Amino acid sequence: MTAPILRNNVGSAVTVTTANAIANNAYANSADKLRINNTGNALLADFRLTGVTFAAAPVAGAVQLIAVDRDFSGNAGPTPSASMLGRIYPFSPQPSTSNASTGWVMSCNSVPLSADCDYWLYNNGTAQQIAAGCVLTAQPWSPGA
Repeated sequence: MTAPILRNNVGSAVTVTTANAIANNAYANSADKLRINNTGNALLADFRLTGVTFAAAPVAGAVQLIAVDRDFSGNAGPTPSASMLGRIYPFSPQPSTSNASTGWVMSCNSVPLSADCDYWLYNNGTAQQIAAGCVLTAQPWSPGA
């Protein structure tokens, strides 16, 4: 019989509250990105997006987490754009036909961490704006026994 793999939190959760709305097909403002300087050497992080309020209930699209690494001196990488994509991780659940909700808790689990990275939100094709004030939280962790 094998022991289950445990999730050992590494440090405290890291959060950012967006100060700016995120338009449809747009990235969050640079002031609203979440930086994880992974000094605890965690392997992964679970992300939660809470307090989301769309202008109206989206019936398509997705909210995505975009990772852009910093250099070894801590200098930020490029701002993500249509011509400069980072690593993409989808939040779940995603809206679909007949969705009537204008906000819900979204998650993105077991995202691989690098040494120092910025995490951006991308409102991909929801056809609705996300109001300012949502909270992106990351809990770094590593597997253990």
